Amino acid sequence: MAMNAPDAAALFFVADLPGAKISASRLGGILSRLAAGEPLTALQTEYLRNQGLNALADLAAGGTSRDAFVAQAAEEQQERLRGREKERSTAQATTEAELRRRDAATEQRNAQLFAEAERKRARRKIFNDFGMGYVEPEDFHRVRRILNQVVGGKSVGTDDLAWLATAGREYSTDELRRAHHRILARDLTKEWQTYGDPWKAVNACAQWRKADEPSEGVEIIGKSLRASPSPKPRSALLTTGGGALRDIGRREEARQYGLEAHGLTPNDYRPCTLLGAVHIEMGDIPEGLAWYEKAEARGASRKQIDQEIRAILAATRPQDRQALTEALKGYLGI
Repeated sequence: MAMNAPDAAALFFVADLPGAKISASRLGGILSRLAAGEPLTALQTEYLRNQGLNALADLAAGGTSRDAFVAQAAEEQQERLRGREKERSTAQATTEAELRRRDAATEQRNAQLFAEAERKRARRKIFNDFGMGYVEPEDFHRVRRILNQVVGGKSVGTDDLAWLATAGREYSTDELRRAHHRILARDLTKEWQTYGDPWKAVNACAQWRKADEPSEGVEIIGKSLRASPSPKPRSALLTTGGGALRDIGRREEARQYGLEAHGLTPNDYRPCTLLGAVHIEMGDIPEGLAWYEKAEARGASRKQIDQEIRAILAATRPQDRQALTEALKGYLGI
């Protein structure tokens, strides 16, 4: 909601200036932009300096803190008021006591307005940190509770996750998603470090990937593999770790992980899908599709495979995407 001209004038310590309380005036327009957080043009900044409003010009240019601005702007305002007092004739007759009262009231109102502005900025900061724009009034408290919960190191609850995936999907930002999965990843990593359970390492790596921090997952997988787990968990470690290696572009290592995992659990489709993706990304499309066919024969759904291949296409460089699309056209049915 836009701030009205009188409040903006009071907020910026210029309520004593002609035109400051009139939104259509030049100064009123500048104050309106500042109150809305919009930058000023060079001409507008120069105008402020020409008017002796140096504190306001410095604030607009980002060259001063709010506390410093309050002190400097209040002093400038006082200087203006003192100058006018000298010019007034005794016939105008405002007593010194009345002037002090008005000055005190102005300063108090300014302080109140700044305090309220600070409170609004503080309330808004957490939403900005998570890449959120406007939050509907009826959703405000729930969204803020979720964000405070995540900031406090607690992952999003099941009910809230379901809401974010449906009615509240506009608030399911990438920043919130990454933060949620980062918390889960850290918790699982601690459990793995405490108990040495390779399945905890598998799940931790998967969460680090979802948090867009695959290197963390690669490190955990490498350490867990050195413990020489039995074939099934080792295969899962290799497959999940191979996916994390793919994420950071270490495809040949991912391929080796996939081959070892397939050798350990030849009937599991997951190493096959890893190998399918890696080979396609490495440019060997026939080999990649052959591995995807093996994955489908071992239980992978065609929908899952199509989604993986389309994700590979989406992540391919634009200059290479058309050629890859043509090569996969028959397989995808496009």
